[in-house]
Amino acid sequence: MTMNLDKQGFDGPVAWDTPGTRSALHRWTAWNLAKSLGWVALWVGALYLTLLLPVAAVVPMVFVLFAITVLASRALSRLAKGVRMRRILAVYPWRQQPGAVRINKGKAVFVLPDPDKPETTVSLKLAAGLFRSWTHEALKDYDEELWYAGDPRFACVVAKPGLRGLSCLAQPTAYNYRTSPRRKGISPEARQRARAIGARVAD
Repeated sequence: MTMNLDKQGFDGPVAWDTPGTRSALHRWTAWNLAKSLGWVALWVGALYLTLLLPVAAVVPMVFVLFAITVLASRALSRLAKGVRMRRILAVYPWRQQPGAVRINKGKAVFVLPDPDKPETTVSLKLAAGLFRSWTHEALKDYDEELWYAGDPRFACVVAKPGLRGLSCLAQPTAYNYRTSPRRKGISPEARQRARAIGARVAD
């Protein structure tokens, strides 16, 4: 696999044109689609069971249905991130960054160099999910040799060596319209790339 070892540069082939990237995203999509369909099927089954149960058993089943609804919604939302990941991979090359993981009270943060100011860093949070906190052991492969494509000031696709464990991390200011978009310290080239992935950038 051809990697761009310049942590700040954007030279070289974009990640989407790098061997192995497309199949990795296809596997990620297939796995998350299967999980989403599984949660939806479980919800339908639980609803059918609720209709068959006595009235006294309906109340606890309502809580079960609610929990399954939340999990199914999260799975579908995660699946939708595949479109964003595809756009990022088509704009940025893969880069490497060992020792990027920081764990604080069960919350994971990836610390990556600022492309326009290599002497400074930018942090991206990794969501832990329901009832789970991160540990160094859980993120060991990411920490030893993190592969990432993107700009940490906006959004990145991260992966373990071998393009395993794909995930999309984004700054709230990049896609959340309730926040103010990033304005300062961004080169014209970085603005152009950010807009190409659909991220919000102030003029």
